[in-house]
Amino acid sequence: MLLSLSAQAILHQVTQGTEIGMRPCGTFALELDSKPGSPMETSPHRYWRLLPSEEVLWQGGPMLGIPRDRRWVLIPVLFVTVAVVVGLFAGLLAIAGLPGVRSMAFLAFYLLLTSIAVFVLPRFHLDPCEYMVTDKHVIWRRGSVRRAMDRRAITYARIHWHRSVPGVGHLELVRAVPFGPLARKQRLTFHDVPAPDRLFALIRGTEPAEHSGYGDVRLTDRLDPDEHVIWGSGPAGLRIGAAEALTAVSGFLVVIAGAAYLYRTSSILVGLEEVGLPVQSVTWILLFSAIVISSFTIIGVGGVLMWKGIWGARADGSLTEYLLTDTRLLIRRGLTELSVDRRRIVDVADIPTAGGCSNLVLILDGPHGRALDDNGALSMFTSPPRALVPPVLYEVDDPSYVRGLLLDEPPVRLAA
Repeated sequence: MLLSLSAQAILHQVTQGTEIGMRPCGTFALELDSKPGSPMETSPHRYWRLLPSEEVLWQGGPMLGIPRDRRWVLIPVLFVTVAVVVGLFAGLLAIAGLPGVRSMAFLAFYLLLTSIAVFVLPRFHLDPCEYMVTDKHVIWRRGSVRRAMDRRAITYARIHWHRSVPGVGHLELVRAVPFGPLARKQRLTFHDVPAPDRLFALIRGTEPAEHSGYGDVRLTDRLDPDEHVIWGSGPAGLRIGAAEALTAVSGFLVVIAGAAYLYRTSSILVGLEEVGLPVQSVTWILLFSAIVISSFTIIGVGGVLMWKGIWGARADGSLTEYLLTDTRLLIRRGLTELSVDRRRIVDVADIPTAGGCSNLVLILDGPHGRALDDNGALSMFTSPPRALVPPVLYEVDDPSYVRGLLLDEPPVRLAA
């Protein structure tokens, strides 16, 4: 109930407040909340470097005061853990009278500073960002840095819903880029914006759905008013790929390394006890603490990689949805959604997999493009990780039929 009320409050802010307003004719407009003396009040076109004929449709920024992504918490915790282990070994060197105490102490201090820097980085890297949508461009700005993308050049978009705050998420806009050694991603990311699917509807030039802004609502309930479903399905095979298997194998090797490290260091500790090191001495406590913290950290990291590569990937694969409409291809995996404009699909690569299924990799193009984006179809190694939700339909059990639908060819179903 509380989550539902929070989502309704955020939607009310988006639809009625200063973020997105509506004209009587149904198109979106902007209600600027300018402060006296601000650059937006004096000359918004000059501040944002807009064309004289450009019309501002939406302007906003990230929602402040909400929990950060887990990576901004886990990475500092990992640095603090390593700093503690290094500090314990520095104490051991000091007690034993061995050289290297100062270098170890400085290393622990630098690791601690790094953890603090990573923890506060989003406050200076993400919070000052400003976003704008005009009738021609999508613009991202932080201080004097400005990036813009033509609205017509957007190939697909991802929405990453917030894990704990309903109605808030990241909107990632991607333009198809050529494959090869000179390939580079062209993307803009609007972090922590309210109702990112409603904002994306504005960018696409369509009216938002009735239930837009709710990430836990089915995709079929958040389609455009005149959008029709043609096909829907999900992965039909093992629901893990080469990238996930490689992650699991890497995690297993890390666990083995952590267990070997624990065994060898424990043997050293037992040997010191046998030669007369008191169990309750400061030296024994420091060494025991360093061994336990470091070994369990290594084993924990390996265990997480194993879980993400096997059980986590299979669980997310079971919840993955594929939805093909008359205008878009929608993929939903966990809290991430992908929306691909069907007009940008020029071909589909059929890559056979185990179990008689196939991965359908979309070959995409953009306006005035000089090359195609293969999305890993020509890769010599593995396909893109599924957790990133690339423009790929994994483990489709009827690839020829789905490929015909994607390319608007007369579909021919396989014999049962």
